Amino acid sequence: MVERLKWVFLFLIFLGVVFLLGWFLFPFFKSTNALLQVNTPEVQSKVFLNGKELGKTPYLGKNLRVGDYNLRLGAELGKTSPKKVEFSREITLTSQALTAVNYEFGPNEKFSSGDIRTFKDGSGLSVVTEPRDAETWLDGKQVGKGSLSLNPDQGVHKLKVAKAGFVTRELVINIEQGFRLVVEVFLAEKPAEKTTKIEDGRFQVYNVLTAGKSLLKDPAAWGEGVFFFEKTLGIDFDCLIDTTGKVYYQNKAAFDEKVTKGQPAVIGYLTATDSPNLTADAKASLAKLKGEAGQVAPAQVAPQATPQVEILTTPTGTLNVRSGAGTGFPIVAKVNPGEKYQLLEETPGWFKIKLPDKDGWISSQYAKKL
Repeated sequence: MVERLKWVFLFLIFLGVVFLLGWFLFPFFKSTNALLQVNTPEVQSKVFLNGKELGKTPYLGKNLRVGDYNLRLGAELGKTSPKKVEFSREITLTSQALTAVNYEFGPNEKFSSGDIRTFKDGSGLSVVTEPRDAETWLDGKQVGKGSLSLNPDQGVHKLKVAKAGFVTRELVINIEQGFRLVVEVFLAEKPAEKTTKIEDGRFQVYNVLTAGKSLLKDPAAWGEGVFFFEKTLGIDFDCLIDTTGKVYYQNKAAFDEKVTKGQPAVIGYLTATDSPNLTADAKASLAKLKGEAGQVAPAQVAPQATPQVEILTTPTGTLNVRSGAGTGFPIVAKVNPGEKYQLLEETPGWFKIKLPDKDGWISSQYAKKL
């Protein structure tokens, strides 16, 4: 009896060892015949899979290991003062199939768009959209809204995703035998549904109108989109004013130079389509801009105080300072509640501050402007 129990015990140990070896070694025996293609039109981006840099776009990876990955794209927009932008998404690489990623970077996520096409086991077509209630059209016929599961014939089809206030995205897809095609589509918001000139002369003022709630709630991000897509709008704005009277400059130095030389300046008023008239705060800011234009020279204007921020209390007792405006960027320093630093730049959700030996970005959630 004892001998029998001994052999049973040894057999269980053997099974445990086999299981552990299989668990550790299984990933290494996965197929390495998946393909990944990444394109970022007009912008060169770095491509990362699970944090490992693979190359730059346009990128084509061959003989990749099958499985689920975190894809991250990182790029810089602008020349004079480049802004770091990122895109991150979970993707699946399938054996003997191509996963294709097409992403068009905007200045922030609201104005970025793209699509991801993934082949999985099965048949047919799955469509996932952002925003979720976007309309989907297949070969010229509307087939529904939001997430859909379809079974079109094999071969080439035309897919369109659209929603009011967003830029329509159209793409050509191919349904192949033995695979289910999953298409994720991300739509960019339109920087303006309409622009109308409301004042001419030395100061040309335009209404920049939208019904998009997310833009109206975040005029700073909205302003970035208006500046970024000037060619689409056909108007080169020097600055923008929101309903609270806050002014956003395309380039403050260039605006001041125009004002000094008496050249025409173009100003946009960010507002809702159903509220086109300037608020009292917006009128005051516009009057101030015009008043400053009447002064002799910028040198005679009293210099403004250097903007500062004060660090607030944080759950951890300190606040991380990062190399870029986002939690994905490395931590370069830590600051303490109550400390004050010079404010160099701001972007939605982040402040760039000046440290004694470097610059860095902090979350605006734990800091206030002085």
